[in-house]
Amino acid sequence: MKISVLSSGTGVTYEEVIESIKKFEEKQVSKSVSNSSAFEKALNTKTVSENTSTATSYKDIFIEASEKYGVSYDLLTAMAQQESGFNKDAVSRSGAMGIMQIMPETAAELGLEHPFDAYDNIMAGANYISQKLKQYDGNLEKALAAYNAGSSVVDQYDGVPPYGETMSYVKNIKAIMSRGADVPYANYISRTASKEEVEADLKKLLSELPETEEYAVLKNTLSEMNYL
Repeated sequence: MKISVLSSGTGVTYEEVIESIKKFEEKQVSKSVSNSSAFEKALNTKTVSENTSTATSYKDIFIEASEKYGVSYDLLTAMAQQESGFNKDAVSRSGAMGIMQIMPETAAELGLEHPFDAYDNIMAGANYISQKLKQYDGNLEKALAAYNAGSSVVDQYDGVPPYGETMSYVKNIKAIMSRGADVPYANYISRTASKEEVEADLKKLLSELPETEEYAVLKNTLSEMNYL
């Protein structure tokens, strides 16, 4: 599972908890339920902190971006999958950055100061494609081509330019939209979250796990590990 975390040394990370659970499980081979799987499932079923917004799922971010900018969730997630495979640290040969592969000059135009922050990057990408959709009166192919190759070439050819990369880009995104993007089970933690907020969010999530047999085993394991 890929999870965005705070920078090194700022506090507990979800990866560390999962790794600790896995190590604990190795000593508990008689258990029939996979605790780490249960934790991973729980971690991505809801927003961790609704009050402080220090942590949330990638899915939640795309839903928020969709609602804020009036762009379909299917389109945004398909673009993210095509652009970077949902890799918040991705950098292309041309310098495009983050999940939605925002170019530096575009980032400056959009006021994107933290292109490798997943939340900020997704919001910027949603804003940018919404502008292109408005510019081309809702024409998806033209908007996507402009996002990929620039508006000038779309205007020059009055449509998708005859560039192999751009033609494949538009085709692939439409295909992903039709089948649904593979949005990762990944949690986002705000870059401004404090160590105390992250720890509080984690403990709150763990304490609120459903009272099912699967989660009962997990809760017991976490208690023994002093996480609860």
